[in-house]
Amino acid sequence: MEKEFASLAAASMVRLCFDKLESSGWSGRLYTRFKAAPASFNSEGQLLAFLEQFYNYLDYPQASVKSHSFNGPGIGDKKAAEPYYRRRQRGELVEVESIKEMEKRHGEKATFIVRIQYRQNATWQGEVTWAEKDKTQSFRSALELLKLIDSTEKETREMEWDS
Repeated sequence: MEKEFASLAAASMVRLCFDKLESSGWSGRLYTRFKAAPASFNSEGQLLAFLEQFYNYLDYPQASVKSHSFNGPGIGDKKAAEPYYRRRQRGELVEVESIKEMEKRHGEKATFIVRIQYRQNATWQGEVTWAEKDKTQSFRSALELLKLIDSTEKETREMEWDS
């Protein structure tokens, strides 16, 4: 059980590669160790939905609040990820990309490594590292995570002027 916990903790790390900042917000790619192709996002809302779906898929960190739907299965429904849960029960975590491979992925504007440690009070707590500046900051909610990422926008523009 301890080994599975350690592998899930490392597995919950994602790499966010931001390529464009438009009026609708950031767009880019999201990399995990369990998906060969990146998930592309066109807004912060879409990014948050992908992240929530990924953590529900892993079932780690476990959410303290489950989402409910009156219109059929939601993103967090275990039936949607049933094949994964069956593999996990047999002790199989199917890793398709190593951490070293993920480190090679960079965004055109900025790159962030996100480690969600808890999903309590219907939001996330963890750490985010801005890869280009090697700055790490803790956050207590998904909104605070987005604010930290958005705060780098000014520095990103200044870096473009310097080069």
